[in-house]
Amino acid sequence: MTLKRVRRLGLVAALPGIMVTPFASAQDSQREGIEEVIVTAQRTAESIQDVPIAVTALTGEMLEDQQVINPSDLQLNAPSVSFTATNFGNSSFSIRGIGRLVVAASGEAGVSTHINEVPITTNLNAVEFFDMERVEILRGPQGTLYGRNATGGAINFVTKMPDFESTNGFLDVESGDYDHLRIKGAVNVPFSDSLALRIAGMKLRRDGYIENVAFGQQDANGNVLRGINDDVDGRDIEAFRATLKWDISDRASAWFQYSHFDEDDDRVRITNQVCVTNSLPTTGCLPDAEGFESPHLGATTGGIFGGSAGALPAGVDGTDPALYAFPRPAINDFRDMHTDYEPIFEQKEDIYLFGFDYEFDNYALGIIGGYQETDYVSRQDYLMDVGPTLNPTALNPSGLWPTSAPAGRAGDDWRPGPCNLNDGTAGVFGGCILDVDQTRVFAFDQASNESEYWTVEAKLQSTFEGPFNFLVGASAYERETYGDYYVLANTLDLVTVYGSPALAAPPLYPGFFNNTTDPGGGDLSDGYAVFAEAYYDVTDSIKLTFGLRYNEDNKETEDTSVLFNAVDFSGGVGDPLWSRVAGFLLGAADTDPLAELYATPESLAAAAGTGGFSPERLAVNAQIPLVPQFGETRILTGSPSEEDWTEVSGRIGIDWQINNDSMVYAFFSRGYKPGGFNPAIPPAFQGQSAFTFDSEEVDSLEIGTKNTFFDGQLVLNGTFFIYDYSGLQVTRIANNSSINDNIDADIMGLEIEGVWRPDAVPGLSIDYAYSWLDSEVDGSESVDPVNRTGNNADLILLNNIDAGSLTAVNYVANEAQITQALVDDALANLGALDIRNGGTVQDVSYAANAAGVSIPAYFSRSFLDNNGVFTSDGLPVSLDGNSLPNSPEHTIRIGIAYTWNIDAIAGSLTARYDYYWQDESFAREFNSIGDEIDSWDQHNASLIYESADGRWTAKAWVRNLEDEDNVTGKYLTSDTSGFFRNYFLTEPRIYGASLRYNFGAE
Repeated sequence: MTLKRVRRLGLVAALPGIMVTPFASAQDSQREGIEEVIVTAQRTAESIQDVPIAVTALTGEMLEDQQVINPSDLQLNAPSVSFTATNFGNSSFSIRGIGRLVVAASGEAGVSTHINEVPITTNLNAVEFFDMERVEILRGPQGTLYGRNATGGAINFVTKMPDFESTNGFLDVESGDYDHLRIKGAVNVPFSDSLALRIAGMKLRRDGYIENVAFGQQDANGNVLRGINDDVDGRDIEAFRATLKWDISDRASAWFQYSHFDEDDDRVRITNQVCVTNSLPTTGCLPDAEGFESPHLGATTGGIFGGSAGALPAGVDGTDPALYAFPRPAINDFRDMHTDYEPIFEQKEDIYLFGFDYEFDNYALGIIGGYQETDYVSRQDYLMDVGPTLNPTALNPSGLWPTSAPAGRAGDDWRPGPCNLNDGTAGVFGGCILDVDQTRVFAFDQASNESEYWTVEAKLQSTFEGPFNFLVGASAYERETYGDYYVLANTLDLVTVYGSPALAAPPLYPGFFNNTTDPGGGDLSDGYAVFAEAYYDVTDSIKLTFGLRYNEDNKETEDTSVLFNAVDFSGGVGDPLWSRVAGFLLGAADTDPLAELYATPESLAAAAGTGGFSPERLAVNAQIPLVPQFGETRILTGSPSEEDWTEVSGRIGIDWQINNDSMVYAFFSRGYKPGGFNPAIPPAFQGQSAFTFDSEEVDSLEIGTKNTFFDGQLVLNGTFFIYDYSGLQVTRIANNSSINDNIDADIMGLEIEGVWRPDAVPGLSIDYAYSWLDSEVDGSESVDPVNRTGNNADLILLNNIDAGSLTAVNYVANEAQITQALVDDALANLGALDIRNGGTVQDVSYAANAAGVSIPAYFSRSFLDNNGVFTSDGLPVSLDGNSLPNSPEHTIRIGIAYTWNIDAIAGSLTARYDYYWQDESFAREFNSIGDEIDSWDQHNASLIYESADGRWTAKAWVRNLEDEDNVTGKYLTSDTSGFFRNYFLTEPRIYGASLRYNFGAE
């Protein structure tokens, strides 16, 4: 911990740590006051006021009254919580700045999610709440009872269980703007006084929040874009669950639950692309500017390959409307989009859960477990634009440029079909193309996966009369995931078929990027834990708690990536031959790592010392598969495919029940999250020191208090915390891949939450919350992809054009070492590209430097290296003192409700207003101007009628009253995408009404 932070702690320690949890709905305020809420934060049922943990609990009624529709709304109702969608369709739920900051299949969340205490990794971005008992949000490391992935905290979604009393249920119909229709309902059926079934479900249909301004657009010939709607980001969701509860005997009980989720719509993974076009084809977009333009075409693979093939004007920036049949109109709103590709979002999920309890005389045994299957696919326009027109060329006089379809591999049961990577039938090269327009630049990406997961836990808890009690348990889990990520573009495919003479590239295969895991193995993870907590009552009012947990986690991966990997002998283009895996050229040495891996010893011996085109070398090459096989790149680079992590976590603390209304507590806790795998790229290409990223550890000191004042009119609780965080996992872009690093951080904060129901104003209810969060990176440094020079004026940013590299990947070089003679030599030998159009040099060269040299933006890095010029992926910049992502310093919420009992309408009327504000924050740990997320607020309001008999409830409501575009997160794309940023937003202003009928006796 830094001295600066210790001094700050001395100032803050004098502040009262006050945090409160709201308790009852507005309709109950006149009848019941502040009702007690029972939670299972310590894995046993307790009053929330008796739990020495910072926990917020929202009951089912509160979820309805406060318009908590999905997990995103939880940030509006609990301190130190933030939520954002992420780039590939999932989300990051953060508590006190800790969530999921990595982009990796093996990366995990920092806040563990549970359904009825069973750990389940559901996609929070798609969850809709219905028929809930409550939602519990536990803040701070929960390393003992919840274990791994709870470094930030834990969420427990508690669904309503069946009761044995009566047949009852409800039906709720809601309608609003955007043709919004949500139907929810449940029915409880008791079969006996010990067996009951509850079935609940919901259905949501609505139009998209984003207008597609390309809809109805006509070209000069009156042609209209086909296959798109006037809006995107709609919803078509169905979900239901069935729960069976059985009281087997006076001592034994069990429950079983099945839930199903199905979504099939045009949900967008991102709200919009944000960019201001760079005048140079280096970063594509200006690093710190905000606008709704397109990246410089020359900074993207589309512009480079299209330009080098002659299908686009070489070096053009793409701002000229004459390049487009459907020019991009001026866009000035986050909720406008210009795309000719209708998004696809499909997710299906089945979850099976169970619980069993048995009570002995002095012990309680509990066993819980679950099994989960998930199937997910999402497609979206990669650049979110209608691309420029592609021209005919001498090699392709038709002017039609097809796009590859996604492909599988031989024996791939997950993606069967005729498009096969291993036998050369994939993509345009193999005749498998998409039914999309072939006259303009087109690109989309696809993320998909299938997963299976199971977990089981057993715990034994004592119920002794004396001062000592304990809880012991063990858990195990296993997850198997296989998925892929595609980028498919016809400007990649043109290299597959025709090559690129300007880049000296022969035809290559395949013409798309695909990162995938083996359907026969995939990403595997499993582990187990044993844990125990001991509780000792020192006196009737003071209790000590001591807990430990041993965690062991194992991960395995069988993955591969393809893009321009394979040799094409039939094309007859050039020397040297192109091979797979960056930097390996067949014939470049007598011993080739690929040949060593696949060829027989006899053929290797015969080829020793022969040239690249010799029959012996060609015979060796014939034994090498067309594309990398699963695990191949990890073998060649020495990257591990299996890794283990072990850790002991736990907590120790004391709580003092001062009197019946007040308690204070202090705890030291340790949390843990396992590490994962980085892409199998040699460290020299990605600027990293390891092929894996490390686990996270957090040491937390927390002091809190819980109080009830004024004869139950006011509940006031609180906490102050300080963290020493080691190995926080973060992601940066390197060599077009997501590289995951570890950084250290210090965090401290204060949380206040409250609810007040004054007797003097019987119908009034006020609940509020405040959090202060101070997060700082401690002493780390990293290369910022959009500031590779590290603010060093001696360096210049260039695009690499080396054969075998991912074209347009940025690097830096010493500007003064690049002489005019060196530039002339490079241009003469294709070591650099001087892009010309009609004899005029395009804006792709830097203005003359101090020596009068105009340096082309496209320059071979290996050429400069071979001529003694200093080059680098980039210089690291210090992160010390920077704020962590998703960590607003201040948040405030207030909810005000007033209820009138009105005999004339035979019921009550409640007016409710909710307000939330959060401070500015950052999307990345670099804290650049482009990373800034502005402060934002949201106003919600509702008017609720409830009949006196409780049968009918009617509600009129509005959310985001001021229609603010509230940005919750950003994602910086890669070099070859132009470094545009994807923005994620909350919902716009929506309004509507609902009617609910309750039947039976609940």
